[in-house]
Amino acid sequence: MSPRGTESLLDAAAPGFRAWSLSGDNLFALDFMHGVFAACGHFVQAVPQGSEVWPVLAELVNEAVGGQDEQLDEALCTCFLENLASPDHPLGSLLRGEALAHWRRWSGAP
Repeated sequence: MSPRGTESLLDAAAPGFRAWSLSGDNLFALDFMHGVFAACGHFVQAVPQGSEVWPVLAELVNEAVGGQDEQLDEALCTCFLENLASPDHPLGSLLRGEALAHWRRWSGAP
C-alpha cells in the first residue's frame, strides 16, 4: 500500500486526519509510510476522538501488524502504536495478536 492510500484509510477511520495532515499542525512528511503513521498518532492525540474511532483504527492495526508488508508493519508499530501505548489508552483493549504483543511491550501493561 502507498503512503497516500494509507492516509486515505486513516482518514476514513479517523475523520479529519487528512485535513489535519495537510495543515501547518502536521510536521511529518507524508511521502513515507512512517510519516503518515507518525502524523496520525499525533492527530489522534491532538484532536479529541470519539469512541467510535478506536474500534475502526484497531481493526486496521490488527489486520496490518504481522502481515506480508514489512514496511507497513514497522511503520505502524514504531510510529503509531509506540507513540500511543499506555496502560489506560482505549486502543489497547481492542488490539489482538502481534499488535497487542507490541502494544504491551511499550505500554507497560500486563
